[in-house]
Amino acid sequence: MIASPFLHAKADIILRSSDGVDFRVITLFLNLASSSFDTIIEQAAQSDQIEGDLPIVRVEENHRVLDIWLRFCYPSTLAEDPPLHEFEDIIPVLEAARKYSLKPLEHKVRQALKSRMEKEPLRCFALAMRAQLNIEATLAAEYTLREPLIPARVPEIDLITAKELLALLTYHQRCGKSVQSLGTDLSWITTNYDGLNVIGYQWIISGSCGCESGSRFLLNGQRPLKWWSDYMEKSLVSLYDKPSGHTVLVGVADTVRDVRATGCLQCCSNILGNMTGFAELFSRQVEMLTAKVDLDMELLKPFIPVTLQGTATRGMGTIATGGRGEKKNLKRGRSRK
Repeated sequence: MIASPFLHAKADIILRSSDGVDFRVITLFLNLASSSFDTIIEQAAQSDQIEGDLPIVRVEENHRVLDIWLRFCYPSTLAEDPPLHEFEDIIPVLEAARKYSLKPLEHKVRQALKSRMEKEPLRCFALAMRAQLNIEATLAAEYTLREPLIPARVPEIDLITAKELLALLTYHQRCGKSVQSLGTDLSWITTNYDGLNVIGYQWIISGSCGCESGSRFLLNGQRPLKWWSDYMEKSLVSLYDKPSGHTVLVGVADTVRDVRATGCLQCCSNILGNMTGFAELFSRQVEMLTAKVDLDMELLKPFIPVTLQGTATRGMGTIATGGRGEKKNLKRGRSRK
């Protein structure tokens, strides 16, 4: 059902979507949004299809996409900002934004993609690669570090090539290896705690209470407590699969609970504050190391999506057209945005 903004009595044109839905539109709003709509106005003047007194112009977008970009062109008093809740709308709306030179709408699409990255990074990565959005693709790749190395299948996986998936998995694996150095060289702990306060990292060290010491790590020649060593070992194993600062923060609650279960007054003293502070330091170190690992954009570079490439080069000539004219334009514009 068409919303009231596109049934307005003062509409002077009908835009018919690719799936046959009519939108009665006020062309003034289109012209104010972008000069690229001049082509639509010209086609309306030449249209031999009339409904009532209004000329009909067919466009390539389906009714969902058409509704979104028309709402974006309309003033907020007549239409609310268009929602971009569905992943399936990202690519076609971005195509329309580029075709009709709607830079603010393209920005809105980018922001919508970024807002979903924390929860669904792989889907966002695939869409960003398909749309030639290198900045968003790199950011989404960073968020995938919170997920296992071998990801679960997502619907958008078919949008990327095997080379692109290989680049992402290689990046993930290299990050997992790079952060393992935090378990072999613990100077980042002693350096960061020295001078902070009198206690420093002594709450980690064994010997001042009856709790068992660990056997793997040494802090300036001193053995840390086993529960702390266990946290470090579990974190380092998890970081192989999920090399993100977020990973080391997740294990804090379990460690605090285990320490409190021992009943050791000394270990339990401010354990939540101590472990939270340490995990945040650990997390920052992880992020610093993974930030030095680059996503191999050179490996990704050869893939240029035909649909978006064609959209960028064909301009307004795609309205209600098809055939050989489009193929010639696909040879232009090989650079990525």
